[in-house]
Amino acid sequence: MHKHNSKNYFSFFGILIATVSIKIESYSSKIASLIKINLPKIMKLLLSKQLKPAKEYLTNNL
Repeated sequence: MHKHNSKNYFSFFGILIATVSIKIESYSSKIASLIKINLPKIMKLLLSKQLKPAKEYLTNNL
């Protein structure tokens, strides 16, 4: 009887791990696709912005 319980215990965690793995893979795929689609837009936006120093006196000593 003890052996039967441990078998159920491991099969439960096997199913849980497989489910979590599938979910993580799904989210990872969605994130990768969003990045792939939006990366050119993000790069264009970043390149169009000119970065200014937060405090002028920090750059005067360079």
